[in-house]
Amino acid sequence: MPPPLSLPAPGIVDTRWTGWRSYLLLVLLAITILMSTWFAASISTPKDAEWFPALLIGAVITLGLAIIWGVTQMRQELTDHLGMETALRQASIFRQALEASTAGGMRARDNEGRITYVSPAFCRMTGFRSEELIGTRFPEVPYWNPLQAERNLETFNRAMNGDIPSKGLEVSMQRKNGETFDALVIESPFIDTAGQHIGWLGAVIDITEQNRVREQNRLQYERLQATSRLVTMGEMASTMAHELNQPLAAISSYVTGCMNQLDAGRSDPGELREVQQKIARQAQRAATIVGRVHAFVRRTDPSFTLNDLNALIRDAIALIETTAHRQQVRIICDLQEDLPRVVIDAQMIEQVIINLMGNGIDAMNDVPPEKRILTLGTRTQEHGISLSVADQGSGIAPEIASHLFDPFFTTKGKGMGMGLSICRTITELHHGTLAFAPNPSGGTIFTLTLNTMTFNEEL
Repeated sequence: MPPPLSLPAPGIVDTRWTGWRSYLLLVLLAITILMSTWFAASISTPKDAEWFPALLIGAVITLGLAIIWGVTQMRQELTDHLGMETALRQASIFRQALEASTAGGMRARDNEGRITYVSPAFCRMTGFRSEELIGTRFPEVPYWNPLQAERNLETFNRAMNGDIPSKGLEVSMQRKNGETFDALVIESPFIDTAGQHIGWLGAVIDITEQNRVREQNRLQYERLQATSRLVTMGEMASTMAHELNQPLAAISSYVTGCMNQLDAGRSDPGELREVQQKIARQAQRAATIVGRVHAFVRRTDPSFTLNDLNALIRDAIALIETTAHRQQVRIICDLQEDLPRVVIDAQMIEQVIINLMGNGIDAMNDVPPEKRILTLGTRTQEHGISLSVADQGSGIAPEIASHLFDPFFTTKGKGMGMGLSICRTITELHHGTLAFAPNPSGGTIFTLTLNTMTFNEEL
């Protein structure tokens, strides 16, 4: 919750009262001396009369000092009063200018939830006049979206209980003409000069356009992500064809053997059953390969569920191992077995893993075959888990390192330059980090870290 807003305490009143108290004491002292002089003169003997003029002069001087002090205090009071009026006038002008220049609206409510003030910007935002809003209280407040009555009640109760997050709360409001819009509401307690909580002051910002742009960017990103997956599968098409060719060739061979036996009249049911079982296993193998490819390339909405990162790594290896064999790359797994499960979008993270593995394999094209080793490791971190993908290629030049995650930047002849950019975007969506460092054995180590604590708490 934002810090409470307070009215300034009138400390100048105490100072003024202190000055007037001194003035009154001097006046009373002067009057006392005069009265004492008059009383003493009435009861004294002629011998004592010679002191009366001195006493009288002292009383007059004291009274004169009191008058001078009083005039000084009155002048100071007038000066302070004019200063306060000037300050209040300047504060009022500043507030009016601030309200006129800000795009967001201001709204004040008392402890009962009744509106006590609305700024001109808030009136322009909702289309209602201040007279139509001041004095109203939920649920008769006219700017709430009637289609979200239950959520509106929840928002109102949270605001009255001071449960609005410091970053604000998104709500749906309705203008006077019936048009709905998205708003961000930020509430702060309103404290008076006595330190009493007298209500709530809220800032209301129209974020309809921001949400529209954010949704448009999300859709564009999803299309780009789907395109990237298709490009990745296109790069792996030849290896997938080779992988599918093995079970299909085996099926063809088994079927040819069955036909030969039938043509020769040797139709032993036991042998035919065994052959049919082999055909079924090879068909299942081909279906598994096709299913993996289909699951990888299909476009789906983000779905954050509890997943085993090690299992995703093994699935990614199954997709890319044919490419690794063809390029004579040996994949070594150093996976921590007791790795905590994490809430992620499995398809997105699998895409990151496949991309990092593919880049590592490509980075070792110019390395002797015996040194082409790709090492994958998982570890538990303080607030999450990490995956490292280490190749033993030629490494990354300093002039390339600063642009490695830039969109459309690539060092490959046929690359799009979107792989690592998308990987970083996916990682940031999961509140994680993607970094790289030189491999002591030569090459580069990419490290994906998922901050499980933060992400799981928000979900």
